[in-house]
Amino acid sequence: MTVETLPVAETLAIAFLGDPNSIHMRRWTGYLASRGHRVTLIVGQNLAVNPGLPAGIEIERFVPYTKRPIHLFGALVAGRSFRRVLERLNPDVLHAHYLTGNGWLSWLSGFHPYVITVWGSDVLITARESWRARLHSHLSLHGADLVTGTSEYLLRAAVAAGARSNRTRLIHFGVDTERFSPGPDPAELRARLGLQGRRVVFSPRTIAPLYHHETVIAALARLPQDVVVVMTRHLADATELAALERQAAGLGVADRMVVVDSVAHADMPDFYRLADVVVSVAASDGGPITVVEALAAGRPVVATDLPSVREWRADLDPAALVPIGDAEATTRAIEHLLSSSQAERDELAGRGRADVEERADERANMERMELLYRELAAHRRRRA
Repeated sequence: MTVETLPVAETLAIAFLGDPNSIHMRRWTGYLASRGHRVTLIVGQNLAVNPGLPAGIEIERFVPYTKRPIHLFGALVAGRSFRRVLERLNPDVLHAHYLTGNGWLSWLSGFHPYVITVWGSDVLITARESWRARLHSHLSLHGADLVTGTSEYLLRAAVAAGARSNRTRLIHFGVDTERFSPGPDPAELRARLGLQGRRVVFSPRTIAPLYHHETVIAALARLPQDVVVVMTRHLADATELAALERQAAGLGVADRMVVVDSVAHADMPDFYRLADVVVSVAASDGGPITVVEALAAGRPVVATDLPSVREWRADLDPAALVPIGDAEATTRAIEHLLSSSQAERDELAGRGRADVEERADERANMERMELLYRELAAHRRRRA
């Protein structure tokens, strides 16, 4: 993509297809709206949009794909409805967040230029589940004018699934490095959770089978009595949470498993600062935003040894990378970090923080994305 860009001051019209309640979508679209661009989120007609959408973002509705007796019919209905919205909006760029479903609908619309951002499970798991999923993914990715992802590993997976390598770019969701930064122990939060005098392992991922919280609970049972695990029930799989509670009771650590109702994004920096160790032991991860947030806050991290995680952790602290579902290895890695000296923790924190500032600063990544939108819009206008 080497075309001449539009003037920096020119306003763009950008249409997004994605989850309006995702914090990542809200931050991404909110940044662009704050820059004065005309931003529209296109969502299914019955999808509830939670309060708190950033100012300046419009909502448009369409009839989404539903499974009908004939799959093709459902796709045709959704495609026609979606095209009508695009004709009305006439955006400079269409951007689909999440490959499966949203990417396919973008391809069906026939609109160009369109961008697909792959998130992780969409291209690593769902896109491989059937011949239909593989076909839809290939057509969607190959037809895209640009494909972005949060790791080199994710972009390689996108290319393997059909994306053209010369149309891929590494764009992180990014971290607000001013908010997610090292800071003092949050004494008020610690008191509210009853964690005075306790060492905290924070497991911030959603409670769902993919994220292997049972490995963390098994590790907790092997750790000293003053160590507790903090996690959140926000968006938790009820069956999985109940299984974790039974596991903790059976291992005698139910009183050391602290499950908070939810953690607002604004409160996340203090939860990281509360932690002596952050753990993220997912079975699959395309771009570990929780790992990056923890590093930005200067916290040590234990994470599964996945390609996308290695991009952040292999040079920083390889001893903190563990196999999927290995409770003993997870225990050893947590113990290694808990027993490190303050000087060792400070050195590790400084290196991790510097890495985030260089590669994953939110504003820097969004500025790069804004330039890419301008290139795509300029190309469209030259072709018109």
